[in-house]
Amino acid sequence: MSTESSPQHNPNNERLKALVAGAGLTQAAAMTAFNKGIKVRPLSESAWKAYFCQPGTARYRNFRDDLLVHAEAVFGKLQKPEEMR
Repeated sequence: MSTESSPQHNPNNERLKALVAGAGLTQAAAMTAFNKGIKVRPLSESAWKAYFCQPGTARYRNFRDDLLVHAEAVFGKLQKPEEMR
């Protein structure tokens, strides 16, 4: 069974992964940057890691639209050209 067709698959998670990779940040640095500007409550390390798990696994969690908007604002300006990654 392909995880791409899994009902749990969420393109927001893939976009988050691409934003973090494009910014050239470690997961820890990315989570710190993300949490710095969040208005409600910061994400825990466990929740952050769950967004990077494979769809269909027990730990996988969908990255919500409102969180993606925040991630775009934080990591969008940090994107490096392909040849620098």
